[in-house]
Amino acid sequence: MKTSQNKLLNIFINIYNKNRNNKLFSLLLYISSLVFFLLYKTRLFLYKIKILKTTTLPAYIISIGNITSGGTGKTPISIETAKYFMSLGHKVAILTRGYNTNQEDKVTLVNDGTELLTDYENCGDEAYMIAKNLPNALVISGKDRIRSAKAAIKLGAGVIILDDGFQYIKLNRNENILMIDSYNPFDKNRLIPLGKSRECPDSISRATSIILSNSDRTHISEKDLNTIKKYAKQIPVGKISYKIKELISLNTKRVLNISSAKGLEAIACCGIGNPQSFIDLLKRNEIKITDYIIYPDHYNYQFEDIEKMIKVCKEYNTENIIISEKDAVKITDLCQAAPISFWSTKIEVLWENSTFFDTIFEKKETIKTVVKHT
Repeated sequence: MKTSQNKLLNIFINIYNKNRNNKLFSLLLYISSLVFFLLYKTRLFLYKIKILKTTTLPAYIISIGNITSGGTGKTPISIETAKYFMSLGHKVAILTRGYNTNQEDKVTLVNDGTELLTDYENCGDEAYMIAKNLPNALVISGKDRIRSAKAAIKLGAGVIILDDGFQYIKLNRNENILMIDSYNPFDKNRLIPLGKSRECPDSISRATSIILSNSDRTHISEKDLNTIKKYAKQIPVGKISYKIKELISLNTKRVLNISSAKGLEAIACCGIGNPQSFIDLLKRNEIKITDYIIYPDHYNYQFEDIEKMIKVCKEYNTENIIISEKDAVKITDLCQAAPISFWSTKIEVLWENSTFFDTIFEKKETIKTVVKHT
């Protein structure tokens, strides 16, 4: 099943890459993006005039999302937010959709706060990675976030975090944190499928706070900054960057701190939303990347993919593959007998302002009236 999904995805990507400069194909994508625009604006309007109903639940609900498809750092911030509230004594649940699984229509309890209860094939790579990083939190995957949230509340959660929930407006939230990637904030306002934007920049106005990821980069233009300021108004804007804390070998059980990893020659490999940010991060940490292999986001790896990575390593006479933490979830079991070392990155989030969470969650009394302490 997964092999068939991968083949179909690769066929679609190949068709897109071969025809992306074809005028007729570009026109079809443009027309499709206009249809997408009309549909998403109509949906927002129907919620605004209350024809489509929203649901309010007895918990402090925080959404962390973006307005472009692909990686902006939502999952690391979901983990950081959960740690923040757990440090205050709250029982926390993180809800994810469970992309690229056959369980999306089900509510899957990934971690009950004491142990992992399933594998990534049933819950998705991000849900499994979150559960591994937060062994004491509830983690639930499923497309229906309202059902997932109700399940979390029954299990005692008082704080519920929606990982990638900015567009899930049918569930009311107390905080709506918007992640914006400094690399490519709005993809030139090109909506899906012409580009990567899920919404237009005016949707920024729905956010209660903004976090700019990869803020140590200088790619973000003055024009994009002015767009953010235009719609952000007086809401808090925080900035984060990422640092590699260590490299963890998946098949030799070695761990390298980043200072020891400097100068390591490797092939980079990832299947994430923003592969360029991953490659740049490795290079900034003085790891010598001789080549890289890019897969689609949420890609389901097979043995033939491992064989391909080994072949590329032999071509460059290197013995190291470095992959993202999200990819490690799906590659670990496959690479155990590999004749090269597979390394996973352990990423640390660096805040420009370490008290940003205190700023956006300053209304502690409001939280206390909603949250049930355990």
